[in-house]
Amino acid sequence: MHIPRIYIETDLKTGAEINLTKDASQHLHVLRLKCGDSLLLFNGNGEEYTAILQQKNKNCARIQLIKCFKPKVESSLKINIVQGLARGEKMDFIIQKATELGAQTITPLITEYCNVNLSDERLEKRLLHWQAVAISAVEQSGRCCIPKIQPAQKMIAWLKQPQEGLTLILNPKATSGLNTLFKNTKNQPNIINLLVGPEGGFSAEEIKLAEEFSWQSIRLGPRILRTETAALVMASILQARWGDLGNDKF
Repeated sequence: MHIPRIYIETDLKTGAEINLTKDASQHLHVLRLKCGDSLLLFNGNGEEYTAILQQKNKNCARIQLIKCFKPKVESSLKINIVQGLARGEKMDFIIQKATELGAQTITPLITEYCNVNLSDERLEKRLLHWQAVAISAVEQSGRCCIPKIQPAQKMIAWLKQPQEGLTLILNPKATSGLNTLFKNTKNQPNIINLLVGPEGGFSAEEIKLAEEFSWQSIRLGPRILRTETAALVMASILQARWGDLGNDKF
């Protein structure tokens, strides 16, 4: 039987009894859990708790935490994705899949060819929505740490911020590909920052500016990938090369 995983934004401690939020309680109601059934809880700090459903109704469920453990589900490779704002549900898809692939942070980027016009108020609502998408993906994927959806920034402001680790920008006109990247990277990277353009890609001026700030242009093969494909392909490759996708032992 599948055991539900529930995120709860509160401190957790073995033996504690906790009232779940209305949304979480309704979720358990939809799943038809009964008193005495098991579930898993986490709050994003890297730990997970087994729990027992003690009391329930549609809007309020009470559980008891039984045991704490720390699943080894987080990659040692920290990937920070800086994604040009995409239209419609594409950002949801990117955030969901990037979370499943172990991204540490995701920053929406406002670029020259970005065709998304959002007021400050609407953008703030979208950020809350995207964080909820990430939390849902964490629940599904078994992760215990939640990637942070950073406030949207303009590209020049982002580039001026110092970054740790490798800094890569996807550029279909770059002369260097993955083989060159792997050959020239002598030491195992712990942090990789990845710049990905929106539907229209980066302008020539943006590419030049990024390279002036020491971001390395990388080409992903001979074909042009959609924005919702590019970051996920690159994250998968990086996790397989330097992260945990290639691990035989878990």
